[in-house]
Amino acid sequence: MKLYDIIAGILNVEADTLSEKSNAMNTPNWDSLRHIEVILAVETAYNIRFAINEVVNMQNLGDMRTVLEAKNVSFDETEPVRLSA
Repeated sequence: MKLYDIIAGILNVEADTLSEKSNAMNTPNWDSLRHIEVILAVETAYNIRFAINEVVNMQNLGDMRTVLEAKNVSFDETEPVRLSA
């Protein structure tokens, strides 16, 4: 499962509009409730748990990817890493 697809599904946006710089300030529909849904969906999809300090320090999707990589999450090789949408 692709990270951008998971988040796009929660936010009801197209995955190709997301980038590593996407966050609640620059992404439609990303409010505080959806932020919690994003965190829970990513935890479920990758079978991991974020520590509270990890959640607090994630400022964008690039930060989330970095935390996931530190947890040895294996990403689909076909998943793009978009620096900007």
